[in-house]
Amino acid sequence: MLHNLRFATALHIMVLAQLEESGQWLSSEYIASSIQVNAVVVRKEISSLKAAALLISKEGKGGGIRINNEKERITLADIYQSTKKNELSGKFNSPNPACIVGKNINARLQDLYQEVDTDIVVRLEKMTLADFSKTFN
Repeated sequence: MLHNLRFATALHIMVLAQLEESGQWLSSEYIASSIQVNAVVVRKEISSLKAAALLISKEGKGGGIRINNEKERITLADIYQSTKKNELSGKFNSPNPACIVGKNINARLQDLYQEVDTDIVVRLEKMTLADFSKTFN
């Protein structure tokens, strides 16, 4: 769901990459200093963004990341999807199965989480990273 901290981190990374016009490779340390998180957190998100083909990377000294060549086509939904695991981010209790609510609540919550997640993706598909990044200039 949209309160996902991974999405916030990935979006921050992608905006930095989108705004980089000098051709420099962005290091995870530089990105981490902007987000004020450990570089390990940044590298984890970079890995997911690379797997989604949203970023390219260069190893070694002078290396880092850049946005892919299709940067004008990247939507916020692409970034959001890269941060999701197979399961939805909603949480469930372990209710009493003998209770009229308890025996059905998790199934109903699962349906609700899926519906909300679908709504989020549909909305984020309408927003490009390029347009979102323009709000930082």
